[in-house]
Parts: sequence; C-alpha cells; structure tokens
Amino acid sequence: MENNNIQEGLRLTVVKTINNTELASTIGTSRSRTLSTSALILFIEKTISSLIEPYLLEDETSVSSEINIKHFRAAKENETIRCTVHLKYVENNKLFFDVAVFDVAHNEIAIGAHSRRIIKQKK
Repeated sequence: MENNNIQEGLRLTVVKTINNTELASTIGTSRSRTLSTSALILFIEKTISSLIEPYLLEDETSVSSEINIKHFRAAKENETIRCTVHLKYVENNKLFFDVAVFDVAHNEIAIGAHSRRIIKQKK
C-alpha cells in the first residue's frame, strides 16, 4: 500500500434516488416500504469504493472489514438521499471512514463508521 496515493481527508458525496428494489418489503426483511438497512449499507460501501478506487494500484482492491451504522430514519421509495464519506484515518493497509446519510432537507437518515482493508489481488 505504500505506493498508492490514498491520504487522510479524502471526501465524497453521492446522491441517489431510492428505488423499489432497495425497499425492506421487496428484499424481504420487513413489510415496511422503506429503504432497507442492507440497501443503506450497500449505498455506503459503494460510495466509499467510488472514493478510493481511483487511488488503488492495478493489483489492489479493497474489502470491508467492519461497519457500525445507526439507521435513524426511514426513507421512502423515490426519495432522494445523499451519502457523504470521509477518510478519517489510514493505518498501513487499513482505511477508517466516517459516514453520514441525509435526505434533501438535511435530516440524518444514518451515521456511522466503516473500515476497509487494501489487499493484493491474486493473478
């Protein structure tokens, strides 16, 4: 990991509209027609991956190692949400992120922390 340019302080915000396939009722985790926590986590992980992917070397990839999310508020189908991620700390091949998801009125939907490891891909 010493040769890539991943540095503390990187940030990214991604905006998306919730679709039917991301609802808890569609996924089957609840009867609620709101954004499932599993879809929320996927949105967070994809946002982080989009942030760091350009900095990874050709033989590197990242994998999730820990996630801690508080999902405060329901978000409905067709609602627009935004995920902001911040690379808070780098320790060798470990990356530590703060994450927050908001609706268009700036209400918190979720906050938390996520860590990823940079690993070498096998040929």
